[in-house]
Formats: sequence, structure tokens, C-alpha cells
Amino acid sequence: MAADRTPRAPHEQYRLTDIPVDDAWVRKHNENLFEVRRLQWSAAILGVVVLAAGVATVVLSGRASWGWIVGSMAALFALGSLAMIAYIPRKMGSMQESYATSELVPAIVADVRPRGLTLLALVDRAVDRRAGGMPTLTVRSCEKLEGHDVAVGERVPCVAVVGNRSARGKDNTYHFISPMPVAWATPDKAVLRRVEKEIPAGEWEKLRQNLDRYEEVAALPTHLLPLD
Repeated sequence: MAADRTPRAPHEQYRLTDIPVDDAWVRKHNENLFEVRRLQWSAAILGVVVLAAGVATVVLSGRASWGWIVGSMAALFALGSLAMIAYIPRKMGSMQESYATSELVPAIVADVRPRGLTLLALVDRAVDRRAGGMPTLTVRSCEKLEGHDVAVGERVPCVAVVGNRSARGKDNTYHFISPMPVAWATPDKAVLRRVEKEIPAGEWEKLRQNLDRYEEVAALPTHLLPLD
């Protein structure tokens, strides 16, 4: 049965559920975590390169005043980049927190490629749902999906990881929503079956009826297509 906890959004209760997170499984299969690691490596490499360039500038300038100025600026930039290594995972939160506080949503395999697949998900873009929801289609590319048949039409329960509403944060819509499969949290098939049943049949059916629109959604800059 879905849990009743306060979600990240400040207004209504969303559809949340208890998802046991297997840390070893997450480290091996969760592609969101892979993205965090890639960002950390990019920040580290950029910081080291900029710092090295700053040191080289000081040396090649013969330690002239302008060389020290450029070197100091490079050092500050490098420190900022290196600080991102710790900031990025803290900003995104733990996987346990993401699964516990993100809404349970339906997704299906919409396309299968030699080196990956595309998921089509039905999410709600509205933050405050007292005035009504905003059903929206979104897509996500995955490399692998353990625990599921990699076939078009396969049901894939996900949680909707949301981003900031806007730069000012005053509107009622999320500008970023990414479905994260429950199968990336646990290898337990019983959990996958349970969370699939917690999603209303009508939502699965609506998603199935819009299966052929995944390319239309993928072509949008935001990957978000509101449904009428």
C-alpha cells in the first residue's frame, strides 16, 4: 500500500510508496547515479586542468603581476570546480531519499535499440494539484533495464524525479521531470509487481494509447508533452 509521507513538493500529497533500496544494486545498475559520477569526474578534470593552466601562466610569465592575476583567477575557478565534487551528490540527495519522496508513475518501453531503449512515462507536471493536474508525457533513454523484459510495451514502474519549477520558482509547473525505474533500486521482483499494481489501470491504459507519440516527445527540448 502506498505510503503517506510529505513529498518534495510543498503542496499536495503525491502517490508515494515504500521502495527498498539495495545499495549494492544501485551502484551497479542505477543510471542516475552513473550520471552523478560522470558530473563529478568532469568537475574534477576541469578543476585540475584549469589549475595546471594557471600555474603554467605564472611560470611562463616570469612571475609577472599579470601572470599572478591570471593564476589567482584560475585557482579560484579550479577550487569552485573541485567543490562541485561534493556539492553535486549533496544537491541531488541520496537514492533512498529520491525513491522515498518522488511520485510513483507508470512508464513503458517505447523503443528498443541495439545499445539501449527508450521509456515513455506519464507524469503530472503540476506542483499544486488542488486546482487540477497536468498529465504530461515524457521520455528517458536507458542503456539497460534489469528485472524487465526489454520489449516494446513492457510496463516499467518509475518514480518521477523533478527539478526546480523555474528560475523564480513562482509558477505551478515543473520544468524538469525524469522517470527513474524502480528496477534500478532493487532486484526484488515482488517489489516490482507490487508497485505496478499501485498505479491505476487507467494510467497504464492512457500510456499505452499514446505509445506511438514517443518520438514526438523526444523531439521536444524539454521532453515534456502535455496531454489534453
